[in-house]
Amino acid sequence: MNTHLHTNQHMNSNFGFALTDSAVLTEAKLIISQETEADRIELDIDPQRCLKDGRKVSVIAQQLDAPVVRQDASIIYGQELSFVQYTVNLNSETKLSIDSIEGIDYSVELGWSDFPEGEYELRISIHRKTPRIAEVPLEPEQMAMVKYAQVVTVVIALFPAQPTQEQLSSTPVWTRDHHVFDSYGSAGFILADLPRMVARVEELLGVGNHNLVERFNEGDLSSQLLNEGLMATAWGISPWCYSIYAAPNGAEQAKLPMDKLGEEPVCTGIYRIAAETTRLSIIPANELANWPACTNKEWPQIHVPGSGETLRMELVVQNCESVNGLHENPLPSFVITRSEGLPEMVEPLINIVIVD
Repeated sequence: MNTHLHTNQHMNSNFGFALTDSAVLTEAKLIISQETEADRIELDIDPQRCLKDGRKVSVIAQQLDAPVVRQDASIIYGQELSFVQYTVNLNSETKLSIDSIEGIDYSVELGWSDFPEGEYELRISIHRKTPRIAEVPLEPEQMAMVKYAQVVTVVIALFPAQPTQEQLSSTPVWTRDHHVFDSYGSAGFILADLPRMVARVEELLGVGNHNLVERFNEGDLSSQLLNEGLMATAWGISPWCYSIYAAPNGAEQAKLPMDKLGEEPVCTGIYRIAAETTRLSIIPANELANWPACTNKEWPQIHVPGSGETLRMELVVQNCESVNGLHENPLPSFVITRSEGLPEMVEPLINIVIVD
């Protein structure tokens, strides 16, 4: 393959690329080039051959002060399939690259350089995230769809070999409520401040069954609920699996570029949220046709820490490139943040195109 992979090595410290088929990385090597050829080191990226089964795959390489806590990594990237850690000596002349990718006839440079001379730890972990719908028993044909939706992430982390005591005692901060990976159909989804929204809808429409989808189309109910900070909406989405992230804090937010490679968001929604609200229920938009019955179901929640009254939802998309004739695929993520002050106006996400 003569066309170079799209990477972000000039955008931020989170180097990365994505491919449609993880199997092409099964024999890949991480190459550490030193002053002489005799000092060259080749490390297996996938010593347990977890990538051979074939999934969409994102590769991220990060230079860190300390490693990500493994439990946190399992929330951010998905179930850990493989873990290996090497101790290496680096200096200002050291270069790192990935070689032996099937279908690519050149070394992919990580773009890292000028290391302070010393001992480092190089950790390579492989993770797989699966849509939450697969947590219940599925039919065989559904399992095939789940496999197609699953995403593998190869995380290459480089950090000093002598962490501080504070770093050694780090505890997990990510929970399942900070990352939801699933699909909510072509109608999209809402993030609902559910207890307050239930009470307000009853106050406005009265007790009884309501079709909120029709109500939203017929009048200003949707605008009223949005302006009162009772919901945030993503109306109309290409049917696809995507991540919804809300990092526990600002420092953890910096660990998210594995799915966006430093690119600008495809689109951004701006919403209002009550200062005291920290949990929002994720409800498929089509379920709103059966209100309030849909509110009695157990929907995933996203935890949005802080007390700011402005909620932003950005869609960022990484493209999985093909080196073996498969169709290219997007890896979309909705990244949620909040900030101080009320926005002047609400700008919901509408007609979101993930796949043309």
